[in-house]
Parts: sequence; C-alpha cells; structure tokens
Amino acid sequence: MAFVPLETGQETGIVAISRPGAALARTLAGALAGGSVLYLERRLLGAAGAVPPDGDAAPDNAAAFDLPLRPVLAQLFERHRRLVLFMPVGAAVRLLAPCLQHKHNDPAVVCVDDAGRFAVSLLSGHVGGADALAGEVAGILGATPVITSASHVMDTLAVDLLGRQFGWRIEASAETITRVSAAVVNGAPVGICQEAGEPDWWPPDKPLPGNLTRYPSISALAQSAAVAALVITDRLLSGAGESGAEPDSLNGKRMIIYRPRSLVVGMGCRRGVPREELEKLLTGVFRQHNLAMSSLACIATAELKQDEPGLLELAEQYAVPVHCYSAEELNGVFAAETTAAGGPTRSAVAHRLLGIWGVSEPAALLASGSPELLVTRQKTDRATVAVARMAYPGR
Repeated sequence: MAFVPLETGQETGIVAISRPGAALARTLAGALAGGSVLYLERRLLGAAGAVPPDGDAAPDNAAAFDLPLRPVLAQLFERHRRLVLFMPVGAAVRLLAPCLQHKHNDPAVVCVDDAGRFAVSLLSGHVGGADALAGEVAGILGATPVITSASHVMDTLAVDLLGRQFGWRIEASAETITRVSAAVVNGAPVGICQEAGEPDWWPPDKPLPGNLTRYPSISALAQSAAVAALVITDRLLSGAGESGAEPDSLNGKRMIIYRPRSLVVGMGCRRGVPREELEKLLTGVFRQHNLAMSSLACIATAELKQDEPGLLELAEQYAVPVHCYSAEELNGVFAAETTAAGGPTRSAVAHRLLGIWGVSEPAALLASGSPELLVTRQKTDRATVAVARMAYPGR
C-alpha cells in the first residue's frame, strides 16, 4: 500500500501487529527522539481510524496498513533509516530477508517482544546505528537491550565508527576494515597515530584496550610490532595528490586512514572571481602541501565577501560552511604579539583597498583558533588562500 510522504525529522518507523505491541509502540512513538511514524495493522485502530479499541482517549495519529506484512515491511525498509518492529525476531528475519543488501545500505532494525522485555539490535548494529537505537528504545520501555556486535560485547574500539560523531571520514577498503576490526576484537596488537582532529574520541576516564597502543608518529607506528594501523591525519600519505589512491597498508600492516574535519581555509578574492578559478587555487595548494581535501572544515573570509558567488559556490560544492569576519576582527589578529613566525603577514595593498591588513591569513587563524598557519598566503592575480589546522583543547 502507499503511504503519505514523510515529514521532516520523522526518521524512525515503528511497526506493530498485535494489541500488546501496539500499546508499547504508542508509548515509544511519543517519546523517541528525532520524530517517528507509527504504523499499526488496521484492526488495531478504532472504528473511526483514530481511537484504539482498548479505550485510550489519545488518538493514534498512526498510519494503518493491511496484511500481509511482507510487502508493507519491504516498503518501509526502503523508506526509513531506522525501524522498530514489535514482533518476534524469527518472524522479522524471515520477512526482511529478501530486502537485505549491505550493512552500509540497510536501515537499522530493532525488534521488541510483545511483553516489552527485550530490545534486540537485529540489523546494521554498528554502521546503521541499531545498537544505539536498541539502547534508546530499551531506556524508554524499561526493556533490556540485546546487542551482539563484537566490539560492543568485548568493550573495545569499533574501528568503523571511530570519529563518526565528529564527522570524520574513513578511507580504506571494505576488506581492510573487516581485517582490522577482527584484529582489534581478537586482541592482536594494533597501533594508533593521531596527527590532527578531535582528541576525545575515546572516553578519558576509560583506558584503551590492552592491545591498542598510541604512537607519536606514523614512522614510529610503521616500525612497531603492530599488525594493523589506525592513522588519524589530514595529510596525504601517498604524496600522489587527491586523485591518487591512498595506501591500504603501512610497512606491511593493514591501515585505515581517518580524515578529521581539521583544515580551515582562509580565502580572499576580487569581486566576481568564478568558483572554478578559486577551486583551482585551493586544490593546487592542498596538492602541493599534501593536504587532504576530505579534511576541509570550512572556508573563512571577510564580511565584505559574504555574498561573493564564487566563494559560496565553492563552499557548497565541498559541503562546508563559510565563516565571515569583520575588518576589526581581521585587523585584530595583526597585534604585535601575534606577528611571530607562523603568524600573518601585513599586506599594504589590502589595507589601501579594503582597510584590512589581510584576509586569507587572519581569517584562517580566527576560524581555526590556532596561533599559527599551516600554509601561509598563496596567491594568484585575483585570489589568495591560506590554511590553518583546527586547534582543539588537549592537543
């Protein structure tokens, strides 16, 4: 059957086919964060289609469906990123089996029994978020979450989720991710090196598992006895530029590269410079300095450029925000105590034309919170770019 289009934020589909399940489903729908859509088998709705037969005065606001259930679930499987099914696990497995594709594509699916005792993470536990959803559902219903993901039950690092909460991107083949995950779970020695990004990806009051060791540099990790490597960096290790494939191994060790959103680009340009010209300058600078475009965090510029089409289009292309600073803020960066090595350089031309001692360098420093530049001002006849690395507490 056809359902009405989803409203914004209604991500979770909640499905019930029995009266006890429907009662629990109503409770869950009223409390689940992020919005939800309640689906009830038609006989569970009142004669008017809104009041449940048990006499509850609150309307369901539910979408009704007719049996058989298999085609209904097939449609909801494509429609939602999260599903909570009030039915036995075995029934859910048989009904959903024809829909399964891959853990990176399938929605998170949680099953809850009609007594509300257990919330079982059934599909896409790690990548899809079913493990977290099972915990959320269990908390609302007073149930016990049932999670069988290896990293969860072994209380260790989930390599495919590392840094996800910060927007880190992962670069490795599916085979490498599987092999390194197995190494972590099986207790093999695994090394970690972090050059950039948020430092609090592991709880500060919880020691790392004994088989995981931090190394101060990639070279130290490469020479270690570790069998696998987790490298958190915004540098291109291949030196081949963004178009070249990054390595999947480090001195014979399987390697996963994580790209934190840690690079801030300051940009200035003349009026009307097209996106293509700005992008050529930006990517050329990143390539020259072996920096990963996938680690781009934002573009920073002057307020007077806040409506510059080329800059806005460039930011949109790379899905990053634009931060704009006033002339007073930009000039404030040029205080005497900040003009040491790594600080910005005054531009008499910019000051004469705009009343600002510079745009790209101070903007990059302001947006990054760093006291020094990673790449000083690079320019063409019509644009300038500078790069700074995000500063984080604890790094």
